[in-house]
Amino acid sequence: MTTDVFAPCLVRAPRAGARLRLLCFHHAGGGASFFASWQGRVPAGVDVLPVQLPGREGRFRERRFQDAGEAVAALDGELGALLDAGPWAAYGHSMGALLAAGVTAARLRAGGRGPETLFLGAYAAPHRTPTLPRPDAYDDVGLARALGDFGGLDPVFLEREDWLRVLLPVVRDDLRICASHHRAGLPDPGDAGARLPVRAEAFTGTGDALVDPEGVRAWGRYVRDFRLVSVPGGHFFPREAPEPFFALLNRSLARLVAAPTDAPPAAPG
Repeated sequence: MTTDVFAPCLVRAPRAGARLRLLCFHHAGGGASFFASWQGRVPAGVDVLPVQLPGREGRFRERRFQDAGEAVAALDGELGALLDAGPWAAYGHSMGALLAAGVTAARLRAGGRGPETLFLGAYAAPHRTPTLPRPDAYDDVGLARALGDFGGLDPVFLEREDWLRVLLPVVRDDLRICASHHRAGLPDPGDAGARLPVRAEAFTGTGDALVDPEGVRAWGRYVRDFRLVSVPGGHFFPREAPEPFFALLNRSLARLVAAPTDAPPAAPG
């Protein structure tokens, strides 16, 4: 698999010789470091490529996205050539699920290569009642407490105003992305004929205080082949209970790595 396609949103260059690229999209308020340990946990032949949105971690000085349509268009523009170069899958966690699905839809509309599997974690289907806080519904302390209620913020942040001043503007802009989900370019969930011609596996944490399983199950209205997977843990189950999560994820990844790599790109439908 070639590795000569530059994508500024990636934290590193793709590895040569990988049979499958796994693009990983982080949660609201998070960054690519959420996936820092993943390369050592997945099957051989899988190249984990964390996607870093601007305005955080190594891209701290760059302007943040505030709109799902803008974010998806920019990511598709940066990643499109790379994704069309060979087999890929995507994992999106929480807000990242919306972005991973949006990039998938954009690739297929452009006649590009779709993912071998779209993995979605801890995020209700966009047409469901939003579960994340509205971006301007709270003051800073209220937003921090709301995030802490579902495990999205370490309580120590409540005692550090300097940390909150850095973190909360990032969180608010990411919540604006989530609130503008209707501009992410996803198909109409009421139109079965418009479903994306891809397989999706959606993970839900059995102890998730924010997202209920039925909300996650509703992603089945966006794709033609769907599976719901329950795993132990709360909203951040890959971090809270990694062993059972990776056991299930790796079972699917191993099948993809073992599959022939010369299949043509998925056709838009």
